[in-house]
Amino acid sequence: MSFIRTKKIDGKEYAYLVSNKWYKRKHKGKNRGPRQKVSKYLGRVCSFNKVNNNDFYNFKKINNIEQYLKKNNNSKNRIFKDLIEWELFRHNIDKNDFTIDFGNKKIMKNNKMVSLRMNEGFLNSFTLSRLFNITSNDSYYLAKCFVEAGIEVPKEIFVGVFGG
Repeated sequence: MSFIRTKKIDGKEYAYLVSNKWYKRKHKGKNRGPRQKVSKYLGRVCSFNKVNNNDFYNFKKINNIEQYLKKNNNSKNRIFKDLIEWELFRHNIDKNDFTIDFGNKKIMKNNKMVSLRMNEGFLNSFTLSRLFNITSNDSYYLAKCFVEAGIEVPKEIFVGVFGG
């Protein structure tokens, strides 16, 4: 199981992907129990509070949810991009300050990886990659991926896209 952990160093916060492993017996001189290992550096954390409560439908100028879903029926990725742009807008994140490379699934600032803390999660290379590589139709797992990425998904969009 992997999760994101933050660490403060000299007053700055950094995000790391950490893996958990459970040992039933003594391991390398240590008692049984969990061991954690840093798997990947995810960049400096930039925190943002929600400053705009504009709903998704107004933001995307959607009058008919069925038409929006039908128009994007074969492109979950387009809907994901729309949801991410909406969250950036709601948190007043200037897209000129950050490079969001959807193709390579990276979020950068000044050519360095960053993690954007929004809502209850972090949007970074790990969570972005996981969202855009979803193959499961498990709605619990999908919802977890969105929460961990800090992306709120309107109920009608989630049900319309994932049937869930």
